[in-house]
Amino acid sequence: MRIIGISLIAILLSSCASSLPPAEPSTNMMDKADTIILTTDEAPSKAYQHFEMHLGNMGFTVLRSNEQPMTLETKCKQFDPTIFGLFGSFSMRINASMQDSALHITGTLASGTNVENAGGKNSPVKSGWNQLVSIAQEFPHRQIYYSRD
Repeated sequence: MRIIGISLIAILLSSCASSLPPAEPSTNMMDKADTIILTTDEAPSKAYQHFEMHLGNMGFTVLRSNEQPMTLETKCKQFDPTIFGLFGSFSMRINASMQDSALHITGTLASGTNVENAGGKNSPVKSGWNQLVSIAQEFPHRQIYYSRD
């Protein structure tokens, strides 16, 4: 009985240890990163407006845009299949906000799952993350950081 109790405690502790704690922003991409932070040389309101236009140029349609606080959400955009060109298509929406003069960008799949730097290279979560990174890198910025909530 004691062995069973010790085993259950060990299983409980190992399952709790598998989740990663939040991480401070870093210029190095980390496992399970779920937020991209861009600093720019522009005033926050200009950077926000330019990012909204950038998303439009990337094929996203802005669903909600609030000037105060500076937040926006796009409609889901369908991406092509990722596995052999046949399977793995996904839809993703982008959320962005200006916080402390930096643009914070996250993505959400149509299923409600947050995109992050995790999963197999052809999984929708990882493919969505790669798309989000590409969109962020193409936007003029001073520095790019990655964070995990």
